[in-house]
Amino acid sequence: MTRRLAILKLQTKSTNIKFLVPIIQEVLISNISAEASFVVISKDSTNTSTEVSSDLKTIGKQLNTNYLITGGLSEKNSLIIVTLKYNDLKKDKERQVSFEVDKNDLFKLGELSLTHLKKMLNISNDDISIKVNAKIKNPEIHQLYVLGNYHFNRWTQGNVKLAVEYYEKVIHAEPDFAPAYLKLSKCLVYQAGRGYELPKNVYPQAREWVEKALEINPNSGEAIIDKNLIDFFYELDWTNIYNSIEKGLENYVDASEAYQQLSFFWYGLKEYDASLDALYSALEFDPISTSILNMIGDVQLSAKRYEDSEKTFLSILKMIPNDNSSLENLMYISALQDNERKAISYYNKLKKALPSSIEFTPRMGYFYGKFGMVKEAESYLKHFRDLSKKEPNRVHHNYYAQVYSGRNDWEKTMNHIERGWKARSGILFILTDPQLAPLYKWKRYQQLVSEIKLPQGVENNNYITLRTDIKETFRINLNTLLFLKAEDNYTRLYFFQNFRLEQKLVRATLKTVTPQLPEHFSRIHKSYILNMHQPFQLFGNAKTRYITQNQHDIEIPVSRSFDVSSLVIA
Repeated sequence: MTRRLAILKLQTKSTNIKFLVPIIQEVLISNISAEASFVVISKDSTNTSTEVSSDLKTIGKQLNTNYLITGGLSEKNSLIIVTLKYNDLKKDKERQVSFEVDKNDLFKLGELSLTHLKKMLNISNDDISIKVNAKIKNPEIHQLYVLGNYHFNRWTQGNVKLAVEYYEKVIHAEPDFAPAYLKLSKCLVYQAGRGYELPKNVYPQAREWVEKALEINPNSGEAIIDKNLIDFFYELDWTNIYNSIEKGLENYVDASEAYQQLSFFWYGLKEYDASLDALYSALEFDPISTSILNMIGDVQLSAKRYEDSEKTFLSILKMIPNDNSSLENLMYISALQDNERKAISYYNKLKKALPSSIEFTPRMGYFYGKFGMVKEAESYLKHFRDLSKKEPNRVHHNYYAQVYSGRNDWEKTMNHIERGWKARSGILFILTDPQLAPLYKWKRYQQLVSEIKLPQGVENNNYITLRTDIKETFRINLNTLLFLKAEDNYTRLYFFQNFRLEQKLVRATLKTVTPQLPEHFSRIHKSYILNMHQPFQLFGNAKTRYITQNQHDIEIPVSRSFDVSSLVIA
C-alpha cells in the first residue's frame, strides 16, 4: 500500500547550522521518493504549508497526508545533534530517533539522517543506493549554493540575477558540481520565459549548462527534463520529448515538475484533456501549488471550457485574495464571452491589486482592444514601446498582438505573432490562445507551426465525458482505462497513463457508468468491468479464474459465467 509522506524542514535556533536544513531535507526527499511504497510530497508544497501553520494536523490536512517527518538540529560543543520524528496523525502516534555527528564529519550528516529515517520507515538500507547530491567539500562553497537556491526560489528578476552570481562562484570553485549547472540553466530559462532576455541570447548558454550537467551525471533525470524544456520552447524539437520525459521520471525526485512538462507537450499539441491529466498528476506531488492550478485554468481556458476555468481561478483567489494572475484571467474569460460588465468588474479589481511598479498586464491589451477603449489601448502600447527602448532584450510583440487581436485587426496581429515566434517568445500562447483562432487557417500562421518537429508514434487519446450520480461530469481517456471496480455507491477507475498506474474514485455506481461506456467494456464479474481492448493473462481453473497484467501488478476475478474467449490474451 502506497503512503503519502511529507518531509518537513528540521527546526533549529542556531544560525551557524541553519544552512544545513535545506540540504538535509533535499537528501531525505530525493531518496525516499525512490521508494515505491511512498508518494513524497514536493518540497515547495511542504514548505508553503509550514509557513501557513505550525500545527501538524493542519499541515497534514493541507497536504492530504497522515504521515509527516519533523525534527530539529542543535549544537553542543563540537557536535551537531539531529532529531527525527515520524508522526502518524491517523493513529496519533510518534516515533523519534536522535543521533550526534561531529562537525568534522559534517558531510556524513545527510547520509546518517537518511539511514535513521529509513529504519523508522521500515525501509531496508540495502534496497537503494544513497543519493546525496551534495559533493562540495568546502562548507563555505556549499553555503553559497544554498544562498543561490534561496534567491532562485524567490522568482523575481533581481533575485534570479543574484542566484546566477552565487552559482557561478560555486562552479568556479567546484567545477564538477552538476546541480549548480542545472540551476544556472533554470535561471536563464526563467529570464527568457518571463521576457527579461531574448531567448536567442540565453537558450544556447542554458543548453550548454544542461549538457555539462549530463556530462557529469548522464542519468540525471532533472537534467533530462530541463533539456526537454529547451528543445520544446527554443529548438521546437518535440520528436523525443515524450519518451525522454519517461526516462527523466525514473531518476528525478521532482515528479511534479516532470508532469508539468508532460502537460506542456500535450498542451502544445492541443490535447487538452491529456494536458489536464498530467497536471492532476503533478498536483498529487505538489498539492497546494497555485502555479499548477494556474496552468490548469490556462488549459481549460484554451479548451474553451470557460466555466471550468473560471471555477479554477476563483479557487485560487480563495487561497490568495487579489492574486493578479487569477484576476487577469477572469477578466479575460469575461471578455472572450463578450461580458463587458463582468470584465470591467474584474479589471477594476485587478488595477487595485497590482503593485505600484506594474501599470499593465498582458491581457489588459485584449480587454482594451475588445471594448474599444482607445485611450487606454494607446497608453498600453506606448508603455511597452518605451519599455522595449529602455530594455531592448525584452520581447513585447505578443503584448502588442493582444490589442490588435481584440480589435480584430488580424494583419497587425499576425505581424507581431510572427516576430514573437521568431524570438521564441510566447510559443504556447501563439499555439493555443482562443483569441488567435481566426489566424489558424492563415498560411503565414501555418508556416510558423510547420517549423515544429512533431513526434511520431505517441499514444492516441480518446476522451469521453461521463456523468456521476450527483450530476457532475468528468473526462476519461478510454485508451488508457484498464478496468473499473465497484465500491458500494462509488466506482474506482484504473488507468495506465502518464507512465504509471493511476486511480480515480467517482460518485457513481457501476449501474450508472456501464451504459455510458462503449461496447468493448464488458462486465466480467459482478464488481468489475474490463476494457476488452487491453491485453491480459488468464489464470485459474473451472471454479476459480482471474486475469492479470503483470507489468501493472493487477489481479481481477472472473465470473464463471463469463465467456473468456473474447479476452485479448497477452
